Amino acid sequence: MAASEVPGYLLWRLTMKWRAAADRALTPLGLTHAQYSLLASLYGLSRRGAQPSQRQLADFAGLEPIYVSKLARALETAGLLTRIEHPHDPRAVQLALTPAGAETALRAIAVIRDLQQENTAPIGGLDSPRTRQLVETLKTLLGDGSDIMTQPPALTGQDIAEAQGALRGLLEGVLAPTGVSGNGYLALRVLTLRGPMAPGDLRDFLAGQRQLGLDPAGAAALLDDLAARGLIGVGDDGLTRTTQEGAALHTRLSETIAPITGQVFGDFDPADLEVAHRVLNEVMRRADEVRAGL
Repeated sequence: MAASEVPGYLLWRLTMKWRAAADRALTPLGLTHAQYSLLASLYGLSRRGAQPSQRQLADFAGLEPIYVSKLARALETAGLLTRIEHPHDPRAVQLALTPAGAETALRAIAVIRDLQQENTAPIGGLDSPRTRQLVETLKTLLGDGSDIMTQPPALTGQDIAEAQGALRGLLEGVLAPTGVSGNGYLALRVLTLRGPMAPGDLRDFLAGQRQLGLDPAGAAALLDDLAARGLIGVGDDGLTRTTQEGAALHTRLSETIAPITGQVFGDFDPADLEVAHRVLNEVMRRADEVRAGL
């Protein structure tokens, strides 16, 4: 049998090829493939609430304990994990990710997933039937049922923050020629949709919208600026409302923004948008619940 037909030889060649590619892809993060294997494994265990010893992590990652010790020391020096005496076994060392380590692990996992998508493209990508069959074959050959790969969560707070940042940047870019900020436009929109409001109520409402990043003083300054521009004013009834100029500007801006919004969201399946809406509402509810308990 030719070497090119020997399974062990092919697996070895593929392993070396993928490892070299992983080393190159991880270089911008300051990681080697071996360090990634340890960091991602620790991240996966940590998400389950585990605080593994160095030996337990070695068993999980499929690495020699002495090698894990060397890798862990390097990652500790880089500020990505901590090594402390195990509370139940003074002979053991317990490992935990630092905040920087958790962030780096998430970024590295995403990099490796993209690399795996690229590497499996010839057989249809990560989600193809051929790839799933390959995974099952490899698991059978491994024979130990190990949880080999630490997958990133499908959605994280970082994803949500980046999406919000992208949309906010788009809005600010559209508004730039008008001299009105994103927060200014949203204040006009609140008054247009909700109607006139008492100045204090409007200020507190805007300050309560955490995505705007305004405290009460910042909200008051925003409203003062809109008033100075002649876009809002307080009527004889003591309520703040848009002026004719403010209402006309809001209409023009909304007509400009609407088609751009359609470009961003228009091609999504309505069912997917409904799911995203429910998930985001639940994320907000849980975040508020956790925050209340702090």
